[in-house]
Amino acid sequence: LTKKFMSKQRQTYFKIFVLIIAIPFLLFNEGCKSTKKSTNSADVKSVMPMEDRSVQDLLLKLEKNAFKPEFLSAKANVEMKQGESETSINITMRCKRDSLIWISLSPLLGIEVARALITPDSVKFIDRIHGKYQVSSFETINQILQLDVNFEILQALLFGNFFAYKKDESKFNSVYSESSHYILSTLIKKKMLRSLEEKDSLLPIIQDAYINDSTFRINSMQVEDQKIAKKLIVTYSDFRGTNAGIFPYKSETKVTAEKNFELIIEYGKLNAGEPQEFPFSIPEKYERIR
Repeated sequence: LTKKFMSKQRQTYFKIFVLIIAIPFLLFNEGCKSTKKSTNSADVKSVMPMEDRSVQDLLLKLEKNAFKPEFLSAKANVEMKQGESETSINITMRCKRDSLIWISLSPLLGIEVARALITPDSVKFIDRIHGKYQVSSFETINQILQLDVNFEILQALLFGNFFAYKKDESKFNSVYSESSHYILSTLIKKKMLRSLEEKDSLLPIIQDAYINDSTFRINSMQVEDQKIAKKLIVTYSDFRGTNAGIFPYKSETKVTAEKNFELIIEYGKLNAGEPQEFPFSIPEKYERIR
């Protein structure tokens, strides 16, 4: 492989790694100056307000049925699509709940090209192709990418658990019923058809969680920024039982913006509960990227 090709591949792998961490938050890059009108975050369908189920009741159900492994190991295929470009890569992921997320990236040939270790305080990344490494904090990443990322939200996203983007569950103030779902929303709807509801300029970011009414697991999370006409939809599917609860073996994340892109993660193997090791050592000869 030529150095040029290797450099391009390195950038692609690092981009995939960053997207795994940051894709839910790229939506809210305030540097975007778009003033396009936004479409509604839901299709045209009847949405019924729930009078017999409170927001707090639903939040408790979500917490009770959340996927909570003490340890997790998994192998998955990640596919990224942006315009006409598509890239596939395999990842191995290991987690210790609330403490560590370890990710190894390798192309389809199986040779590791990058490794990452994420903790609540730091994000470390090793580039094995070029012998370089990077050590950052979430605060630094947020400043560079203009995001609002933290370990807790990243873990919830990977596990298919509920999270409040604005870090305040009190912002969720309404519950609705739609087909086989409850919809937990930050937006109060006074009309039966959401498609006819006018936008509220005082609530520029709308978050909806579509929750299965029998398993109380999230089937879809939708977030829309009305001011900059961007929308995020994360869909979870292929739910299977594990020792730590029900886990979605497939997730599809789509961002609609000036440049649309999609990230699909499909897990092949998963072990919940068995203690894991998190090997991460930086060779002395590696150069630090600052």
